[in-house]
Amino acid sequence: MKRQACICLTAILTAIVLGVSSVHAQSGPQPTTQMLVVENGLASFSVATTVPVIDVNGKSTALQAHAQISRGGNGITIEHIEATLPVRTIKTGMAMRDNHMAEYIFTTAKGEVPDMRFVSERIDCPGVAPGHETACSISGMLSIRGVLHAFSLSAKVRQDAGGASYRVIGDGIIKLSDYGIERPTQLGVSTSDEVKIHLEFSGKEGALPTMTASSGGSK
Repeated sequence: MKRQACICLTAILTAIVLGVSSVHAQSGPQPTTQMLVVENGLASFSVATTVPVIDVNGKSTALQAHAQISRGGNGITIEHIEATLPVRTIKTGMAMRDNHMAEYIFTTAKGEVPDMRFVSERIDCPGVAPGHETACSISGMLSIRGVLHAFSLSAKVRQDAGGASYRVIGDGIIKLSDYGIERPTQLGVSTSDEVKIHLEFSGKEGALPTMTASSGGSK
């Protein structure tokens, strides 16, 4: 009887071990999470006017962003995204027009000129793989002049062959009226309500910041 009990116990333990091994084999490698940092990205805009041959264009190379990025077997997931653009860095090629833009577009009723800011909690980009470019939709909330409104981009994401760097090119449209901004008018020429936005930036993975113990503690 003791021998039969031993055999049964051995069989049960073997089944448990094989079952656990099977679960681990099916789960595959776990996604790795890194910090993604963007510096000096390009942001540009183009807006039509009431004169068909005249468009107003501007750009800035001061776009900065950071997020957490996880790589898995099905692509990438980007979380806790925050991007900022100092509005005074946007240039149109005409100093007087830049001053008018800062005053009439970006200055609040309190006389403040807050940065443009984009935030998004999570973006999934399936299909992104080293050495390949994939279409991806980027959605979140964009703040202009302190007013938040939904904003989305149709983007192309390319991961370099090494897997740790990314190149993103995206296009979207904002409406000035969504932010309570009146269409600028100068010398009888008014802009359209819709503004085309174009973004180009590169980001590199880096280690997540380590959590340090509070220096307060108990005495």
